[in-house]
Amino acid sequence: MLEALRDSYPVGLDVYELAEKTNLPLKTIYGQKSELYREYYISHYEEETKSTKRGRPKLPQASAERQRLRYVECQTSGIHDIYDGKKPIPLPPGNVVYSEGFGDVWDIVVEKEEKDELCLVLLSFLKKMFTRVHDHSDQKVRKWAPERNIQHCCSQCGLNHEARDFIRAVLLHLIDQLEKNSALLNYLKDNDFLTQKSFDDIVERTN
Repeated sequence: MLEALRDSYPVGLDVYELAEKTNLPLKTIYGQKSELYREYYISHYEEETKSTKRGRPKLPQASAERQRLRYVECQTSGIHDIYDGKKPIPLPPGNVVYSEGFGDVWDIVVEKEEKDELCLVLLSFLKKMFTRVHDHSDQKVRKWAPERNIQHCCSQCGLNHEARDFIRAVLLHLIDQLEKNSALLNYLKDNDFLTQKSFDDIVERTN
């Protein structure tokens, strides 16, 4: 069900569409969606629809109201958390839960001007990545470009999840590249953060 909801982003699915996408019976859908909703894995919103049909509805009123509820999965954290940390919602890809007190140490040792400068450098890199992927001549590359459309933003938190996930993937992959960078490896070795044997093994594997 969660995979079906992710695939349906950003509009979500109602219970009937979930049953069709997952090939699960409605009874199972109702039971599972209630559990997922209770545990904050999914949210719902009432779709605004205007009926043009005349006459009495074919479905009872209660069933019609349930059918208009669309369920969505919203992974978020930080300033985009609509619950302000008061509810245990699913965290976005690559999220890290830091040890208690780390944030306090960060605020002490990292100056605001230094942080802002680093953020500007990373933002400049991200802008280049967005443009290069979006405008690339190869369709296989362009398919990774997040949709640039306000209608593609999450109905719950208002953020484009594809753009958020793309940003996280780029920055996490950049960390992976940094960890393999020879300058960092030499720094770790020279400051006794890495044994000589491990350093030699890494050098041999990467050459």
